[in-house]
Amino acid sequence: MGRQTFDQWKVPKTPYNASMTVYVQCDCGELAKKVYGKYYFACEHCKREYVQQFRIM
Repeated sequence: MGRQTFDQWKVPKTPYNASMTVYVQCDCGELAKKVYGKYYFACEHCKREYVQQFRIM
């Protein structure tokens, strides 16, 4: 199972909310924001980075 993802308004994404992912849940408990123009998320609190992975359906 992957990390919990959020849209631009920090609303958790569900199958009924198909907007773009802007935030992911970080291990420290904060939200890591997507770096503009890149395929990873960076947490400003603990400086961790998470790579965005795409699912093939």
